Amino acid sequence: MKRELDSLDKARIHMLYQQIIEIACGNFMYRLEPSGKRDYIDTIAVLLNMMSEEIYHFCFEAEHKQEEQHFQMALILDNDLNVVSYTSGLLNILKWDENVLNIHISNLLSKNSKAIFDEHFRSFKEDLENNFFVIDFLTAENSYYRSHCRLERMVGNTQNELFLMTAFKNLYKYAQKENQDDFKNDATNDRARSTNNGSATTKLLLRNVRLYILRNLHTSLPSLRELGLIHQTNKTKLKEEFKKMYGTTIHRFHMEKRIEKAGLLIRNTELPISEITQKCGFKDHSHFSKNFKLQFGQTPTQHRRLHLGSVS
Repeated sequence: MKRELDSLDKARIHMLYQQIIEIACGNFMYRLEPSGKRDYIDTIAVLLNMMSEEIYHFCFEAEHKQEEQHFQMALILDNDLNVVSYTSGLLNILKWDENVLNIHISNLLSKNSKAIFDEHFRSFKEDLENNFFVIDFLTAENSYYRSHCRLERMVGNTQNELFLMTAFKNLYKYAQKENQDDFKNDATNDRARSTNNGSATTKLLLRNVRLYILRNLHTSLPSLRELGLIHQTNKTKLKEEFKKMYGTTIHRFHMEKRIEKAGLLIRNTELPISEITQKCGFKDHSHFSKNFKLQFGQTPTQHRRLHLGSVS
């Protein structure tokens, strides 16, 4: 006898579907946290997460060799693990538009990461050298932002103990040629290293920008200047290098991916087109319909009818 799904399981299956849509749109950093039930739905979630990790590693990290730490944000916690201070990166990266002072650190972490942090903090107080760990921060958009973190005890009044929690990303340098016989002299070697390092840094920058775009298909992008500030580069370099690498402009790429996502939802869900319009970041239906027709050669309604006709 088949068990009928309850409302919670239906919601979990819908979240699985949303994850598959994100992967299909090229967002391999989207993660779905298992519920802890360890049932078939959790199994699928874990497998999808593993698949995304493998795809991302193969596409973006397989050629990398050396890691560099890149500072993202920092928080100061009191002995009760409440946030007493933080850098601006916390609000910029996690998209929180409210004050997070005096809230417990667990409110900024995913469910699994709460347990990881608690366990790490307990062991850290016994062994101050054990201060590195990886956790997922919870963003205002209810997604996860994975960071490598370092925990340090701040020197001061022991009656009011404070801890500095620093979050950073690992940046990578592409492997250099190890066979020095391939280079004629030291000057040529130095020029090659400089070129390779610059190329690797630019590629990593553009991949991060691409990932940022894919994470923001539900809304309009900031200006190129603001986008450059977010990724610590300038507008001109961002504009020129992105087009050189991907063959299109940043805002055109963003628009195409939004329309691709809309097409997936139109073909594979029964969501009203008005709701799909909003999910893909369009406030005006006519603007959405115009861009959809430019990309697919049909209006959203015609596209859905054609798909329904092909499966009937």
